Amino acid sequence: MGPLQLTETWTYALVGGLLALPFTALEVWRSPENITLGAVLVGSVFAGYLIKRRGGNSTATGIRAALIGGIPTLWALTELLRAITNIPNPPWFQAASVGMALAFGGLMFVIVALSGALAGRFGGWLAERRGRDGVADPRSRT
Repeated sequence: MGPLQLTETWTYALVGGLLALPFTALEVWRSPENITLGAVLVGSVFAGYLIKRRGGNSTATGIRAALIGGIPTLWALTELLRAITNIPNPPWFQAASVGMALAFGGLMFVIVALSGALAGRFGGWLAERRGRDGVADPRSRT
């Protein structure tokens, strides 16, 4: 593996994440306080489906796709930090507020990663149900 070669996991994560990225950016731009991340979930399911058809790890791919697709949520965090620093408060209160906002941002990425893991796993399950060649697996139970 060379320095710039992508693994299949990263390739499919980029496909799913970049598929979700513009829709997430549009959603954050329209209303940064009400983000649903539906596109991130769809991108993670898609990435998990694609990698599982190749025999890869759908959970890891779903996490990576969700984190790539969830990058625009950082804009909402920067808006929150800007608002905190513009409110006249004592320095200790501003420092505590910035710390809580950064903790909230970290929690936001943990939630995005967990939902991406579940969505990727679901996409992998769909791929297993369909079989590797795209037709229903006769061994699966209905």
